Amino acid sequence: MVPCPPADPQTMPPANRGYQMLSVAGLSMNFGQKVLFENVSLKFTPGNCYGIIGANGTGKSTFIKILTKEVEQVLGEVILEPGKRMGWLRQDISGYDDQTVISVALRGHQEVHAIQAELDKLYAKGDMDDKDMARMSTLQERFEQLDGYTQESAAAEVLTDLGVEPALHQKLLGDIDTAKKVRVFLAQALFSKPDVLLLDEPTNNLDIPAIVWLEQFLADYEGVIVVVSHDRHFLNRTCTHTLDVDFKTIRSFAGPYDVYQAQEQLARAHRSKEAGRVERQVLKLRRFVERFKSNAARSKQATSREKLIDQLSGQKVQPSSRVAPRLYFKFQKPSGQDVVKIEKLSFAHPGGPKICDKFEARIDRQDRIAIIGRNGIGKSTMCRLILGELAPEKGTVTWSNTTTRAYFPQEGGDLFKNKDLNIYEWIRQFTENQDINNMRAMLGRMLFSGDDVKKIVGVLSGGERVRCLLSMVMLQEANTLILDEPTSHLDMESIEALQEALEDFQGTLVVVSHDREFIDNVANRCWIMEDGPAGGPAKITDWRGDYAGYRSSRGLE
Repeated sequence: MVPCPPADPQTMPPANRGYQMLSVAGLSMNFGQKVLFENVSLKFTPGNCYGIIGANGTGKSTFIKILTKEVEQVLGEVILEPGKRMGWLRQDISGYDDQTVISVALRGHQEVHAIQAELDKLYAKGDMDDKDMARMSTLQERFEQLDGYTQESAAAEVLTDLGVEPALHQKLLGDIDTAKKVRVFLAQALFSKPDVLLLDEPTNNLDIPAIVWLEQFLADYEGVIVVVSHDRHFLNRTCTHTLDVDFKTIRSFAGPYDVYQAQEQLARAHRSKEAGRVERQVLKLRRFVERFKSNAARSKQATSREKLIDQLSGQKVQPSSRVAPRLYFKFQKPSGQDVVKIEKLSFAHPGGPKICDKFEARIDRQDRIAIIGRNGIGKSTMCRLILGELAPEKGTVTWSNTTTRAYFPQEGGDLFKNKDLNIYEWIRQFTENQDINNMRAMLGRMLFSGDDVKKIVGVLSGGERVRCLLSMVMLQEANTLILDEPTSHLDMESIEALQEALEDFQGTLVVVSHDREFIDNVANRCWIMEDGPAGGPAKITDWRGDYAGYRSSRGLE
């Protein structure tokens, strides 16, 4: 599959050329004193995919909710062409636990679902009068117009393509795990192909095969797509336009994320240059005022320059909402050449398939291994086996005595059991260096400054927890890092900062991730975990090269 190019008006069908199915005009939104964006006007045309980016908390999800009318804007209007359907994936996937998976997915076509529910009530009624019969006839006619009888098979197909196997379709939603639930709600948004498709973080909890399927699905989509995502590879593969939520507005750029990033780097340099020019001019004027304000002959000139200073001071460049943490992974002593030796390793959870069977590998100094595979295949288990947190059924894992290790766990919940600790007290548990200045400096680099360090860990957001865990890893100064899904809950700036820090890290790395851009830049070797024969152990391919090379060799993109 190739990335979607920006739409060319000359090659678009005449019916779609310049046609706006969805638009917003003069949109403004704030929560109390916090302004998210002001006076935003945008137009969305069919056949285009608009990727919304921005730092956490700037209003990306709020903008989606305004489009769906779940949240009411302060000013402005949202205009959807009459008769057009909108489908969306919410971040909140709570509710519906008492309904079957297939019925939850079918809610994605609201009119069909409502008609089916009313028909079911009429069928259950038994004896029907003439009014009931007339109503049933009207409903059935509309149901057929909407291809209602094919909706269940369409929903089942999308569920299966997203990795929700048919055996789960009749199970209650509450009986399946969270990762599968996300896919059910994604199927709900996708299967009926609404005219406008709104997706809020659709790649969360998706593994790479499901993300690739979603990219291909969106590439062929004929309606309007608006998507919030921190997955740079996904944005580059799917988006024709980029919407940047920053500077208290939403700016539109033609092209995917990489094109936006190149344009924004130039704009950032210009803003910095402009701010510096204003500061230099104000300084020059102030020197003049100080020199001549007591000089009667030149007091008028000094007064006029004071007014000019006030004018220039009011021309402050709007600050960006983007703030990136500053990560740096160092170690006290390098390891020897041999780091880990794995011999004939076999393991299976009770009642489950084998995660590995007689697996053998050696990890050398400065190996940077990405463990890749579908959700549930055993990537986190492999990390825990390597660390010795799980005992293998057979085989051995032998660490060199020159290694020091730091581990970033995927969930990390056990590390936050004492919810009453503040951030400073929490981080002290994980380092022998109890120097308060050292810890405060570390937390400051991770965007916990001032009174932020007094925040109770029990109320932290997902992104704040990840930054705490990364702080813990850095303070341990280990020469070998094992990181399980470290980019989860991070915004784009934090992901890029983590990527750069790991690129500079001179030790050994084992990392689990579904972020292909991240993997492509930090890993030089891959363990690809794939399903083996039915009931058999997983197949693990030790690929000596980067993941982009592996995908290319297998024709995966």
